[in-house]
Amino acid sequence: MGDFLTLSGEDRSAVKEAVLRNLRSGDVAVLASENGYIYVADAFNTSAVERIHAIRRTDPGTACQVFIGEIATAKGVARNFDSDAHLLAEKFWPGPLTLLVKPQQGLSWDLGDGGSLDEFALRIPSRSFLLEVLQESGPVAIASASVAGRPPTSDINYVPALPSDVGIYVDEGALSLGGSSTVVRNGISGLEIVRESAITFSQLSAVVSHISAPTL
Repeated sequence: MGDFLTLSGEDRSAVKEAVLRNLRSGDVAVLASENGYIYVADAFNTSAVERIHAIRRTDPGTACQVFIGEIATAKGVARNFDSDAHLLAEKFWPGPLTLLVKPQQGLSWDLGDGGSLDEFALRIPSRSFLLEVLQESGPVAIASASVAGRPPTSDINYVPALPSDVGIYVDEGALSLGGSSTVVRNGISGLEIVRESAITFSQLSAVVSHISAPTL
C-alpha cells in the first residue's frame, strides 16, 4: 500500500525526499498540479510509465506529458528547443504553456507511444511543491490522475487507483481546477498555436512576433 502524506501537516522537506525516493525506485506518485491531481513517474523508467497507462486505461499509442523543473533541461530532451521556444519558456514558464517538441535522438524512454509520434508535450508547472520535486527529480512523465477521457480529479480521495498501484500520495487538499494550458507546436514552419487557452495569441506574439495564430 502506498504512503499517504498530507503536505500541510508534515515537514515539507521530508515529504519531498519521500517523493524523490519513490520516483527513483520506480514507483508512481500522486501529486497536485495546477489542474488537478496527476500521476508522476520517472520519465526514463519504462515500467513506471507503463503503470501510469495501465492505471488510466489509456489507448495504445498514447504518450504521457513530460514535466521538468528547469529551462536548461529542455535542450537535453528536445532536439528542436530553439531560440524562439526558449524565449517563450523564459516568459511563460513556470506556467500554463505546453510546448510540443521532438525528442532528442537516442533518449532511453518510452512515454507510451513507442516513439512513433516523434513528439511530446513539455512544460514547467507552477504548483510550488511539484516544482520543488521537479528541480531535483529530473524529467518526469505525467498524466491526469483520472481514468482516460474523464475530468481531472480535484480530491485525492477520489483518485481511481488501487493502493498497490501508487507508491506515494501527497494530499494538498481539495484543488481549485485551473484552465487548460495553451499548447504551441514547434513545427517545420516554426511555432504555431495548437490550442489557445490560459495564454493568448496576443501574449505569445508579443514575445515571438512570427508565431502562427490558432486555426479556427
